[in-house]
Amino acid sequence: MIQGNRHLPNKNIFPVKNISLSLIVIQLLSAFSPVFAGGADHTENQKFIVTAYYSPLPNQSFYLKGSYEADIRLNGNGTHGASGKAVYPGMLAGPKTYAFGTKIYLEGLGVGTVDDRGGAIVSSGSRGYDADRLDIWMGQGEEGLRRALSWGKRSVIGKIISKKEETDTKTIDLSQVKITKINTATYKKQQEQKVTEIEEVLNIFNSAISKNTEVEKIQELQTILSRLSYYSGAIDGKNSKILENAIYDFQIENQLVVSRKNLGAGYYGVKTRAKLQQIYALYTENEKIRVAEEARITLEKAQEEKRLALIQAEQEKQLKAQKKEVTLFVQGLGSPKANEIGAHVRSLQQSLKSLGYFAQKDTAIFGKNTRAALISYQTDRNITPEEFGKLGKATKEALFKDLLVMKEKQNKELAWSGK
Repeated sequence: MIQGNRHLPNKNIFPVKNISLSLIVIQLLSAFSPVFAGGADHTENQKFIVTAYYSPLPNQSFYLKGSYEADIRLNGNGTHGASGKAVYPGMLAGPKTYAFGTKIYLEGLGVGTVDDRGGAIVSSGSRGYDADRLDIWMGQGEEGLRRALSWGKRSVIGKIISKKEETDTKTIDLSQVKITKINTATYKKQQEQKVTEIEEVLNIFNSAISKNTEVEKIQELQTILSRLSYYSGAIDGKNSKILENAIYDFQIENQLVVSRKNLGAGYYGVKTRAKLQQIYALYTENEKIRVAEEARITLEKAQEEKRLALIQAEQEKQLKAQKKEVTLFVQGLGSPKANEIGAHVRSLQQSLKSLGYFAQKDTAIFGKNTRAALISYQTDRNITPEEFGKLGKATKEALFKDLLVMKEKQNKELAWSGK
């Protein structure tokens, strides 16, 4: 996957990063105790920090960011990994140090294969992580989202699988990931809203937060961090560990701290507030542009659909009129007998001539030449011999189809000529 942040709560979408795979990655923000770090050249057991992602589909009952469009806009289209392979159960996104095709055993899951990348999927020691990061694809649509949310972020023991061990391993079975009950209301409330002006924020950029901070201010901070894809918890106004982790992830992404050990890590201090205000201002401006552009596109699309609907209605009206005209014409041909004379015979001769079967002068007489032309036409149209030389039902149906096509072609030519 082209580099971009993958784990959803920590992903800074401004400035926008290029991401080729529609993968919304969800993590449960929590602290982990230090364990030895591993690398792609190790084959012994090691710890991995494993998050989960999924590919959104239209018409889900809920989305991480409130709508299909928002989820797609956040990450892309969700069809292929960075290696070019289509998404599949067991696909892993790994750090750049892991070659595509690297197989990794994860306890309780099985073996996955690295076929994807992500800007936030880094090696141990980067961005404050004490172990290599991995993302595991959890499926498509709502089931994939529920499974990814249920998984969250976990510390998992595993190891790199050597070539000689690959034949004895089983791939990851997503059914092993238990889907827990998800409070979808939390995510449904995040349906895309109109852009909030910076001036409307309750001074959240002017002061730190604590246990005594007003609920409304914390809710505002949660909302801002949620819009920037760092916070995925409920907008409940609680100064929780989840909020602290979101602040820390924001600090890491914006190089305000390098690890949990840094002074101010997870604290909503002066530098953090200033940086957040700067990035949120850019987000707001970009949202204004996006909303205006979407409104323009929606209007143009509606106008085009209306125009096409009018054209289709007119075409259907013309076709109906043409069918009626040709039907009456074919009915008017009657069932002429040998040497019968009349205008209806002349019409038959003209029809056969226009279809390439009658080359003589129109005589209005149903003579041998007319009968021979009719039989030739009937033969080409696989009419049964019983009707040869007669205007039976099957022959009239064939004439109707051919004359209707000819009529439509003539009308198109007239339309092109402007007549």
